[in-house]
Amino acid sequence: FVFIYFIIHLRSVLLASVGITLIMFSFSVTAIVCEGIFRVTYYSNLHSLVIFIVLGIAADDIFVFIDAWRQSA
Repeated sequence: FVFIYFIIHLRSVLLASVGITLIMFSFSVTAIVCEGIFRVTYYSNLHSLVIFIVLGIAADDIFVFIDAWRQSA
């Protein structure tokens, strides 16, 4: 759903793909830092909800950046 809304709002499949890719990279970097560096292996069901929180915050940031870019012209 977020990807489709990105395409509609951004009017670009490339920007939507880059936005979703950056959001997905944030999960892998966080996993490497938490489990690889800090050795935190605890995982509960609430950790699964973090995916939706990060997706929402990152999507909002992308919308704000694009709107600011459009208004600067």
